[in-house]
Amino acid sequence: MKLSDELFKVIYRLTHSKRYKHNRKRWPHVKISRGDCGQIVDFAYKGISIPIIDLKSLKHAFTGQLVMVASGPSINQITFKHSPSVLTLGVNGSYCLKDKINFNFYVITDIHFFSQRPEIVEQIIANPDLLLFLQVDGLVKIINLFGNQSICCKIALIEDAFKLTYQPIQTLSEIEKDPTRNKSIYFYHNDHREHEPLAFETNIVNGVFPAKTVVYWALQIAVYLGFNQLYLAGVDLNNFHLPRFYETPDNITYSQLASDFEKNILPAFEHASSVMKALKVEVKNMSLDSALDTDIFEKQAYNDIFNSL
Repeated sequence: MKLSDELFKVIYRLTHSKRYKHNRKRWPHVKISRGDCGQIVDFAYKGISIPIIDLKSLKHAFTGQLVMVASGPSINQITFKHSPSVLTLGVNGSYCLKDKINFNFYVITDIHFFSQRPEIVEQIIANPDLLLFLQVDGLVKIINLFGNQSICCKIALIEDAFKLTYQPIQTLSEIEKDPTRNKSIYFYHNDHREHEPLAFETNIVNGVFPAKTVVYWALQIAVYLGFNQLYLAGVDLNNFHLPRFYETPDNITYSQLASDFEKNILPAFEHASSVMKALKVEVKNMSLDSALDTDIFEKQAYNDIFNSL
């Protein structure tokens, strides 16, 4: 099987330009079809169809408060006790808190996470009440690791806005000049700061802009879903040498957060802050020692927020 996959990659490289190279591992096994807004509505892998949620049906389907749980060590200082009526979104390894938190939404964008933490992923996909947002390659990884019949959760496919499935890579400049795509995007241009191409998409059927951190993806998803009060937990972005809350010093996994912080992550959150203010979305950062200053997101302790609600 590996030999045939390598052959397919060679054929793909010979028949497609470099602007399509992000698709070489998908072809010819992944088949998709798109809806009237360009969103993926049907997915099949090696002839097996996997039911997915149409992103279009999720637009502004919710409102009110959303707790977003990341993986920073400060999570260990929180005793989660908010009402189940306050919905919760988790990312990556935060599912280890499943005995304390009822997760409603989940986002995984790191393709390496599936192999590094398969025991966590297996628990996530076994939850029929969970809506999991992930990319095409992540869904393929799950099928290869666990089989399609192990997927009990609901699946919503999101895409990197620069690298849509089976479409050519686009630059931010090309996207900005495209009237069919640029209407729902907040673009970031700061001549006083060195940064990677950056934007914030409010209509994720067109793709989601990455910024080297899954939380930035999750913010775009949360806005699209319709939430207007966001509470961030575990978004520390400092002490990168320390284990995530679900890790130990013996099983800590490599992270590029430290090297990506100044050029990618910090500008992204600064931009997200201005977008949220423009959209009138309130954001509170419950990591009081977070590297994100209070002028980005106001800091407030978990107990102070949820004792007063």
